[in-house]
Amino acid sequence: MRSLILLSILLGLTGCGDQPHLKAISVNREGNALLEKQNFQAANEKYIEALRYNPFLARLHSNLGLSFEGLQQADKAQQSYAEAGRLAESTQDAELKFVARFNEAQLLGKAKKVDEAIALYQKALEIVPASKEAKTNIELLIQQQQGGGGGQGENKDQKQDQKGDQQQQGQQGDQNKEQDQKDQDGKDGQEQKEKKYQDTPKYKPRPFAGKELSESDVKKILGEIKQQEGKIRSDYNRKESKEQPRDKDW
Repeated sequence: MRSLILLSILLGLTGCGDQPHLKAISVNREGNALLEKQNFQAANEKYIEALRYNPFLARLHSNLGLSFEGLQQADKAQQSYAEAGRLAESTQDAELKFVARFNEAQLLGKAKKVDEAIALYQKALEIVPASKEAKTNIELLIQQQQGGGGGQGENKDQKQDQKGDQQQQGQQGDQNKEQDQKDQDGKDGQEQKEKKYQDTPKYKPRPFAGKELSESDVKKILGEIKQQEGKIRSDYNRKESKEQPRDKDW
């Protein structure tokens, strides 16, 4: 959205109807030169010095407002513009009344005081009805009042939050997919490993290569197994009897 238009006009003091002091004229010029160089603090001091010679000079108050605005002191700038407008009313300085009302209105607009700002712009248009700047700023303020300003900001924040949530969900989904892929890769790797071992000759079942046994061979082998079992059982019984606790000899 376009920002409000600022009407920055440095006003000289020569030729104005309120008869400025010669020193005030000189110091005001110095302030204007400093303001053009954006040396706002030094310019501010010059305008305050000039006001010592002409404290009710509307043009000095208007220029002082510009220096306060450059210093980001909006409240003091608005007060200076308002004072310039009141003093201009008494001298019927149409040019200064328009500038003071316009600049005060744009500060009110920035402060979200939409109704007050629009009222001042309309007063400025009473002096200069053809002012495109004043009409443009009024349209912008009306758009803000109808929800074209703050509402868009809130929607933008909501969209940003939704976008952030979607990104977070997307990242979590990617992490889950990555973990699933790792699990699958691990499973595939284990299966491949097992398959590899199975394919190795060591794990292949080997066929019995011996000759076929006769009945007498089988009886002989069974007899040897029986003898071995008897020997093992005898050794076990003998060992067990040695380990049994003996009663005390009273």
